[in-house]
Amino acid sequence: MKTLRAFLGLLALLASSSAPADAAVVRLKDGARIEGTVLSATARELVIQTPAGPRRIDAGLVRSVEYDAEAAAPAPSYPSPLRREPWRSGTDHLFSFGFGLAAPLSDVDFSAIGGGRANDGDIGPLFGVRYLRSVTPRFAAGVDFDYLHRSATNSPGLLPLADASVIGDNLLFMGVARWHMIGHGSARPYLLAGAGLSRSWTRIEAAPIPGFAWTDTNTDEVRRLVDDAAWAFAGTARLGLDFSWDFADPALFSLEAGWTALQRRTYAATRSGRDLGLDSVSSRLNLFTFAARWSWRW
Repeated sequence: MKTLRAFLGLLALLASSSAPADAAVVRLKDGARIEGTVLSATARELVIQTPAGPRRIDAGLVRSVEYDAEAAAPAPSYPSPLRREPWRSGTDHLFSFGFGLAAPLSDVDFSAIGGGRANDGDIGPLFGVRYLRSVTPRFAAGVDFDYLHRSATNSPGLLPLADASVIGDNLLFMGVARWHMIGHGSARPYLLAGAGLSRSWTRIEAAPIPGFAWTDTNTDEVRRLVDDAAWAFAGTARLGLDFSWDFADPALFSLEAGWTALQRRTYAATRSGRDLGLDSVSSRLNLFTFAARWSWRW
């Protein structure tokens, strides 16, 4: 009779609950509290599914059953509004400005007209913008636009008895991909690779050294021997380090160094260059670049 009364009381508790039946708190007469999902209830026992497995409870030991849809459900987790990590999802965007230096590592060759070799320009400024979108927590892809200026060299050996200079400019348009070596941290190293096109300008000027003159005019003015531009395929490989701080969020600061190479192209000589017997110069341009980048993510 005692068991029957307990069972009827349990049924009343079940019937009076309007919450969903997938989560419940069972309170026992000795004060114990059990959370889980009620699987079945009979005149003899109550079966509840707990994180440790099914548990059978004698119906006479039950004081109450309280249903609560949130009792067994874990609390939802949301990202903190005080900290946005750039690797937290696959929908983050990154836009950055870069400022630095580019150093040519290639030469131009005037040996065809009895001259020598000279650096294909000197160290000059670099400016660029980049857009990246995260694909995975560590991988991002996007586009990169850079302007690289090759400052004028002083190349006395390029032409006999003349002071020559080589100067140039480059516009790079590349698709790039970035891979972070680690997933988290305030300093995160990365590898970046890219490929695309470059529009390159090369200008070569020369003037006789003091005491000498051009043989055709007996003058010593500066003459432009090469002045031409060409499209070329370009590729780059760079190593960088991202720095992020809570006080600067959502901004990032980066340092990046690497190598950029352009396909060998031919640059036509001017009329003055052709008068010296020069038809064109051909070079494959290689550059070492170093830049600081300031980025904004959203």
